[in-house]
Amino acid sequence: MALVTDPERIRSVFLKYSTDSTHLTRQQYKLASLAISGYKPSKSMVERLYRDLEVGDAMDIQTFSSVQLEQAKLRSTSETLKQIFQTFDWSCNGFISKSDFLRAVNEVMPNFSGAEDLFEKADWDMDGRISWREFVSLMGVS
Repeated sequence: MALVTDPERIRSVFLKYSTDSTHLTRQQYKLASLAISGYKPSKSMVERLYRDLEVGDAMDIQTFSSVQLEQAKLRSTSETLKQIFQTFDWSCNGFISKSDFLRAVNEVMPNFSGAEDLFEKADWDMDGRISWREFVSLMGVS
């Protein structure tokens, strides 16, 4: 599903799911999020979000817009990282081997001399390959 970053689209979805045109309940938030992103957040995620944002039982349009735009950025970052990971995974086995990593780094930065050290830093469990989780950590994303 395409990322929705258009404020008018976010506003129209908010208004469609808000019964009073000013706030979204938790259930309305779930439906509005599904309409925007194609992803329905779990009850615990919504509870945590409402608690962390200190919005009580109802989220206003400004908060909803901010949350949706931030989530779109996160989805975009995640998709970009997946594409990079798949590019580095020359063997297409879900891991980046040391040889795959060195080959990919050499293609992108032929004069970079720290590729072996970088691989060792990323390979936490020292199994000779970088998992998706290790890769995300290496890229500085939590």
